[in-house]
Amino acid sequence: MTLRLYSALGREIRDFRPVTPGRASMYVCGVTPYDVTHLGHAFSYVQFDTLRRYLVYKGFNTRYVQNVTDIDDDMIMVSKRQGGRPIAEIRDENDAIFRADLDRLNVLRPHAYPYATDHIPEIIEATAKLIENGNAYVVGGDVFFEAATFDRYGALNGLSFDALGKLENPESKRAEKKRGHLDFLLWQEVDPGDPSWDSPWGPGRPGWSIECTAMSVKHLGAQIDIHGGGSDLIYPHHENEIAQAECAYGPAPFCGHWLHNGMLQLDSVKMSKSLGNLVLARVLMQTYEPDHLRLYLLNTHLRKDANYHSGDMDALTARYERLKAAANAQAVQPAGAPASPLQRAFEAEMDNDFQAPAALDLLDQAASRVLAGTAPDGEAAALREALATMGFAFAGGRGPATGDLNP
Repeated sequence: MTLRLYSALGREIRDFRPVTPGRASMYVCGVTPYDVTHLGHAFSYVQFDTLRRYLVYKGFNTRYVQNVTDIDDDMIMVSKRQGGRPIAEIRDENDAIFRADLDRLNVLRPHAYPYATDHIPEIIEATAKLIENGNAYVVGGDVFFEAATFDRYGALNGLSFDALGKLENPESKRAEKKRGHLDFLLWQEVDPGDPSWDSPWGPGRPGWSIECTAMSVKHLGAQIDIHGGGSDLIYPHHENEIAQAECAYGPAPFCGHWLHNGMLQLDSVKMSKSLGNLVLARVLMQTYEPDHLRLYLLNTHLRKDANYHSGDMDALTARYERLKAAANAQAVQPAGAPASPLQRAFEAEMDNDFQAPAALDLLDQAASRVLAGTAPDGEAAALREALATMGFAFAGGRGPATGDLNP
């Protein structure tokens, strides 16, 4: 069976055909560690971790990169609020908590975990290429990408320039300097005392989107197979990434499949620090086993918005205990035995645009048969393998929770 995945670019489900046959490259936008991370972050990274695992299961030599945005307006603001505390200290403190959460959830370590501040030379190089190619311009110490020079700008969102201009745009800065209202900063002057690096355009710091372009190209090359992130990044961040990468480095498309996870809400209200309605993965894991939380997070399709309610975890307790017990039942698959019907059904769901919730339904039904003693030969082994493929530590899924700290 052929894996088929949705891509936001084109808004269609199509066959997964990597740039290099037999290999798969994934870049997933990471966090900005200026404060605590919440259940919505866990939803994103467990989902993409499971997709990564399934690519490996399908035989792809998979390389996974997840960045850290450790210089931006929020990092600077928090540093100032904390009396000038070094940004690196804030980053390291919050990142350590975040990584510990993902380790407990058995999320595989990335092959590369780049910090934006470690890639200033690559960012400057990319910016210089865009100026040289006529896609960017300098005003004082600021460098802007000129959106009108890229005729496919807006394709990811399926919107015209006018429609894009009506959307909320956190990168819409310094309008008085820009040629066009959709132009965005690649490099920016900073206020006195703010972190800065030397550049051909004077001391300053990177814009937001250029960071990911530089890190992606550095660690995966000029074309990648899958780019992941939250649906709130489709505009402007990912739209900008496409424009930057294709104008600076040439090959198109920059990315074969754009995948975006839905937003996680609390009682139908988007979680946000300003509202104070955050649910923290680490708090839930004080009451529930990490695999129980992983089950909850995979019970919603990647692209759908999830809506957390008190009691949702308890509603999954019976299923969790059933899957866990069945995974630990005696499961011997004779060498050379054909694929079981359960394995084929599991693959059919996962190959069909990564239908993890439907796959879990199949596995739950199989678990009931295993525990009742009515499962056909090979089904218990197939069940355990499928659960391991989905990353469950209780089924032997490799990762930090089972002592494997390798990528």
